[in-house]
Amino acid sequence: MANDGTPKYDLLVIGGGPAGMSGARFARRSDKTMSIGMIRAQEHSITPCSMPYALSGTIRVEDFCKSDQKMLAAVGIDLVVDEATAIDTAAHRVVTGKSGDFEYGNLLIATGADAIVPPLPGVDLPGVFTLRNYGDVIAIREAMATARQAVVVGGGYIGLEVAMAFHEVGIETHVIEMLPFCLGNVCSERIARKALDELTTGGIAVHAGEMAQAVVGDDHVTGVRIDGQTIPADIVILAIGVRGQTSLARDAGIEIGDFGIRVNDRMATSADGVWAAGDCVQHRSFVTGEPGVGQLATTAVIQAKTAAVNMTGGDRLFPGYVMASVTRLFENSYGATGLNRDHAAKAGIQFIEGESEGSTVYQGYPDGGIIHYSLLFDATTRVLIGAECTGDEEVAARIDMLTVAVMQRMTMDQIARLQYPAHPLHTDIPGHPPIVTAAEDAMRKAGLL
Repeated sequence: MANDGTPKYDLLVIGGGPAGMSGARFARRSDKTMSIGMIRAQEHSITPCSMPYALSGTIRVEDFCKSDQKMLAAVGIDLVVDEATAIDTAAHRVVTGKSGDFEYGNLLIATGADAIVPPLPGVDLPGVFTLRNYGDVIAIREAMATARQAVVVGGGYIGLEVAMAFHEVGIETHVIEMLPFCLGNVCSERIARKALDELTTGGIAVHAGEMAQAVVGDDHVTGVRIDGQTIPADIVILAIGVRGQTSLARDAGIEIGDFGIRVNDRMATSADGVWAAGDCVQHRSFVTGEPGVGQLATTAVIQAKTAAVNMTGGDRLFPGYVMASVTRLFENSYGATGLNRDHAAKAGIQFIEGESEGSTVYQGYPDGGIIHYSLLFDATTRVLIGAECTGDEEVAARIDMLTVAVMQRMTMDQIARLQYPAHPLHTDIPGHPPIVTAAEDAMRKAGLL
């Protein structure tokens, strides 16, 4: 307790998503004696990537939305379900809406991000939703029970996964995407067009290169208007992106960049004893060094662990976000890490791309699939700067490996010399490992083979 009776924690966390939970729990592992408190407005924590699959019933809501009260208490972390309304960095104090004030030695801001709601007519109609928290999942599931037609605005990972969930339960589903193809912020155009073909073949109508102009309806949504037509819908999901929650930090005088709360490589902010991690922070791309946001749960976890190590007396640096990611549509998974050819061209990087295609089993063995690799190398340094992988299985594990290669700044020659396992039921034939052959393809294009 502070002198005036105000509760005081050695570490106080604002936010209980992937960053907040990881930061608090990792700090506890590092220091068994420090007092730790967590303030979050939501009673339930969530695993964001699981939300679309809870909509379809693939997983149960209760398996990924939990109160965490008992789990946190078991490791000596106090949970306060309330809204933090102000931070006094001089007094090391946090003000809440109902629970009074709290003092801190170190503060971790993990306020996450809010869904972007476009300024369109009708977005406040009943039946229009965003998907960010437990309450959203419950409300959308209730609306799905009577829905017959749905429109998803946005063709990124979450938008497409929600569209898949609707389609799976028999709801006629349309996706509106302003780019000429879906997954355009993640995959290169060639890979993204493959995803577009799979969506349309599977029965999801995609309106690519179109912008939602208005949500229509009187007492309830009845459709979404695009150029030249209105798409009927009794449920609409806005999935065009998120924006970091920085207002609490901004009001406290903490430095804010163009994309989020400014942090250094130790995840420290401009205020003494205040750290930040997750969707609310601005850091930099590991590959280009340019400032931006790495708004993935996996990035948030690593940033929060970095902050936790430093807050408990250690020394760890966050090297920048790589944006390793993966999703699955009907029969294929799509994964990417680092830059793709479109990102590299936009950044002004001259590159060499190596490609290969192989089987997931020996040729002639049953139940195999095709997997495609695209490896992108800096033309000057020949260092791997990004990769894409598509196939019907094991894409995530392959993206894991390629992310290691990106972060170790491996060259095309080094990747071409990788040693690898081979087995009839797990790999292509020994002479045709797709990652190695993709690197060899790049070496040939570079005149090295």
